[in-house]
Amino acid sequence: MKRRAKNRSIARAGGFSQHQGLTLFEVVIAMAIFAGAITALSQALSTATRAALQARLQSQAVLLCQTKMAEVVGGAIPSSGSGESSFSDPGLDGWTYSVNVSPGAHTGINQVEVTVQCRQAQQAVDASFTMTRLVRDQQAFVSSAIQAAKQKALQSGLTQQQSQASQ
Repeated sequence: MKRRAKNRSIARAGGFSQHQGLTLFEVVIAMAIFAGAITALSQALSTATRAALQARLQSQAVLLCQTKMAEVVGGAIPSSGSGESSFSDPGLDGWTYSVNVSPGAHTGINQVEVTVQCRQAQQAVDASFTMTRLVRDQQAFVSSAIQAAKQKALQSGLTQQQSQASQ
């Protein structure tokens, strides 16, 4: 009995055990799991980076489109159809915009469509945004105001002639 106890204490102290270390197979499996985890993490990081860039470009496209639409409505840019134009501001390389104007459903109303796009060769991500708005046709408004003024003047002239004729 003393002898068995002595053998157990030797086994516990690290002398004789059934499992003394890692086998080559266990090391290869651990390295494969580690490599797979690193690959999955790098792919997730790449996808997250691309999504963040896409979100930033899309937000910038919305803001630039709103700015160009405000310029069209304010009269800084003529509200006539134009081809694709580049932004002249620094830092907006690769960004273009186009303004398309079509007649609206009612007289004197135009439908203005502003499209902003970003196509940069070094990036795999593109962004675009289109905004449509109904805008009063300033030319039709001025023409109708002039016509109304002429008509009013003509009527007042006729009224003066009628009053002079009755006297």
